[in-house]
Amino acid sequence: MSEHRVKQQLNKFKAEQKAQSRKRKFVESYIKENPNRFEDKLTAVKVTQKADQNLFANAIRELMKKN
Repeated sequence: MSEHRVKQQLNKFKAEQKAQSRKRKFVESYIKENPNRFEDKLTAVKVTQKADQNLFANAIRELMKKN
């Protein structure tokens, strides 16, 4: 694999990770700003599930372990 190709793939991976991080931070800030409203929490869950299915699945697993 050429060095140029490796750099392209690395940059693509970094961009994807930054996008996921931005989505996660957006949802977290949304929850912090509106912690008391059920509708807001439900919306945050829906957004998280659509934006990052792995994060959503991990959160459900952690909740199941606690119970």
